[in-house]
Amino acid sequence: MAKAIITFKLMPESVEVDLEPIKEKALEIAKGAGAIGQMQSRIEPIAFGLKAIMVLAMYEITDADFEKIAAKMEELEGVQSAEVAKMDLALG
Repeated sequence: MAKAIITFKLMPESVEVDLEPIKEKALEIAKGAGAIGQMQSRIEPIAFGLKAIMVLAMYEITDADFEKIAAKMEELEGVQSAEVAKMDLALG
């Protein structure tokens, strides 16, 4: 089975939003959707004080609908948008 590392990008509604609870809930959603192994998350500056949450998770390519996972992350309180920002095939 082929595996892919998916990077989800979550944008908060404003610079005042506390990103830590969103990051934890997004990791829970990724795990609940079948993420394999360890996941990573980081907060990246965008512009003018706005920061994005990046969640990296590995999935079996055939088992997951990545846009559906992003849509579920977008429903979190304080999140303006969520998308699949990157998809890399995992080698090995």
